[in-house]
Amino acid sequence: MTSAPTIDQLRKKHLLAGILTSLKIFTLRKWSELDAEPNDRRVSGTATVAVVAFILVMAAASYSIRSGWNLALGDAQAHLTIARRVTDSLAPGFPQLGTVWLPIPHLLLLPLVQSTFIWHTGWAGAILGAVALAGTSAALYRICARVGIKRAGRVTAVALLLLNSTIIYLCTTAMAEPVLMMWLVASVAGMTRWAMSSRELSAGEMMVFSGLPAAAALMSRYEGWALVIAGTAVAAVLGWRRKPSRSHALKIAGAYALWPAMAAFWWLIYNFAVYGNPLEFATGQYSASALQAALVQYGVIAYQGSLGMTVWTYFWAVMGTVGVVPILIGIIGIPALAWTRGLRNDALMIWLLAVPSAFIIVAMYAGQTAMSNTHSLPEGLWNYRYAISSLPFFAVLGAMLIQLTVRFGAVRKYVIALVSLLILLQAAWWVMDFNHSGVIAEASVSITLKEETRSIAMVQYLRDHYDGGRILMDENAGGNSLLPQIGIPLSEYFNVSTGSLFKDALKHPASHARWVEFIAPADSNRQSGSSDSVFSALANNPEFLSQYALVFNQGNYRIYRRISS
Repeated sequence: MTSAPTIDQLRKKHLLAGILTSLKIFTLRKWSELDAEPNDRRVSGTATVAVVAFILVMAAASYSIRSGWNLALGDAQAHLTIARRVTDSLAPGFPQLGTVWLPIPHLLLLPLVQSTFIWHTGWAGAILGAVALAGTSAALYRICARVGIKRAGRVTAVALLLLNSTIIYLCTTAMAEPVLMMWLVASVAGMTRWAMSSRELSAGEMMVFSGLPAAAALMSRYEGWALVIAGTAVAAVLGWRRKPSRSHALKIAGAYALWPAMAAFWWLIYNFAVYGNPLEFATGQYSASALQAALVQYGVIAYQGSLGMTVWTYFWAVMGTVGVVPILIGIIGIPALAWTRGLRNDALMIWLLAVPSAFIIVAMYAGQTAMSNTHSLPEGLWNYRYAISSLPFFAVLGAMLIQLTVRFGAVRKYVIALVSLLILLQAAWWVMDFNHSGVIAEASVSITLKEETRSIAMVQYLRDHYDGGRILMDENAGGNSLLPQIGIPLSEYFNVSTGSLFKDALKHPASHARWVEFIAPADSNRQSGSSDSVFSALANNPEFLSQYALVFNQGNYRIYRRISS
C-alpha cells in the first residue's frame, strides 16, 4: 500500500501546480498579444519580443566570453579600445574617437567601458549587442504589424532574426553591425508608423521617430548614409501621397533629413577640427579608399568594376551569414512583394530594408569595400559580416509570405509548418558546427592565427609580468589590437593614439617606457607585423638594444624590459 501524501508534499504539489498555471496563463496572454492589431502608438507584444532577444544574447555571451570567442576578431577589440581611450589615455578626449570608424558605436560603449572588468572581458560589447538586438527585434516586429502582417508572420520574422547564429555571435562582440542594424530598422519602423497611420501625423513625428534613428544609423556605419538618401526620397513620396503638394512633400522630406544632415555636418566639422581635412574619413591615410587602394594593387579586390563577380561574391557572403532558408524565401518573396504590393506605402517600407544590400554591392563594385569568401576571387574569409545587414529584409519577406498564405485556407497551416521546420533545421545545422557561419569561421581562423603567431602568449606574459613604468607599443600594427585582452589601463601606453607623445617615445624610449613590445616581420606568406612602427624604429637600434633586455620571444612577438631603473 502507498502511504498518504504528507502536508508538505501536498503543499509542494499545489505550489508547483500554481506556478505552472501562472506560466500557462502568462504565456497564453503574451501569445495572444502577438496577434493584436496595432494602434497609432502601441503594438502589443513589442516588449515581449525585445526581452526574449536580450536574454538570448546574454545567454550566448556567457559562453562566447568564457571561451574568448567574443574577442577573436581584431576589430571587436579595436572598438572597445577606441571607446575606452576617450577617458583612459595619456592624451584623453573626444579626438580619440578617430576617423576610421563612425562614432556612435564607440559613444554607446563609452559608459560601459569605464569598468575595467567589463572592458577587459568584452562584456561591454555583449551588453550593447543585447540591447541592439532587442531594439532590432522590436522594430522588426512593429514593421510587420503595421504593414498588416498577423501573428504567424510576425513570429516568423522574429524567428529568422533570433535563430541566426551569425547575428547572435556578432551581438556578443563589440562589432558595429548590430548597432547599425538597430538604428536602421528603428528608422524604418518609425517611418512605417507615419506611412500607415489612419490619422495624419505631423512632420515633427517623422523627424523624431524616423529621422533621429536615421541620423544614428548614419553615424554608425556608411550603410546608414545610403539609408538617409533613400529615406529622404521615400519621405517625399509619402508626404506627396498624404497631401499632393510640393511644399508638403518637401516639408516631410526635410523633417526626415534634418537630424541626419546635422549629424553629417558635425562629422565634417569634427574631421576638420581634428585632422585639418573635413573629408579625412573619405580621403585620409586610414580611409576606406586608401586602405582598399593597396588591396586593388595586389589583386585582392578582383571584383572591382565587374558587376557579375561583385554580385556573385556578395551572394555567397549572404549565403554564409543569412543562410539558405532566407535566400529561398527571398527568391519567392521579392517577386511576390513586387507583384502584390508594388510601390504602395507598405511596400516602400519593406524595400527600404534592402538599401544596405544595394549599398554594399555598389561599394564592392567601386572597390571601396573588401570582402572575400570561399567562392570569391581570390578565396578567403574576410569581412563576411558586411552581408548581415540584409537579414531584416529577408526576415520581413518571410513574414509577408506567411501572410500571403491566408488566401490558401487549409494549406496555410502546412506552409507555416514547413517554413518553421526549415528555420529550425537551419538553426540546428549552425549549432552542429558554428563554422557553418562565415563570420564565425572567420573568427576561428583569427584564433588559429593568434595561436600560431603566439599573440595570446604575449598577452598573458604582459598581463602577468607588467610592474609599471609604461609600455611603448604600436597598437595599429596588424595583430596588435589586443589591448582589452591584456587588460592594462590605456593610460599606461605610448601608442599611435597618443600622437606626439608616441613620436617622442620612439626617439627616446628609455626615458619614457620601461616596456617595449613589437611584432617582428612574419614569413613571406603573411603581412602581420610588417607595418609595426616600433619595430621599424628600434629593432636594429644599438642604443635601444643596450638599454633593454629581451624578456619574451615567441612567434612574431617580442617584449623588451628596460635594464636600468
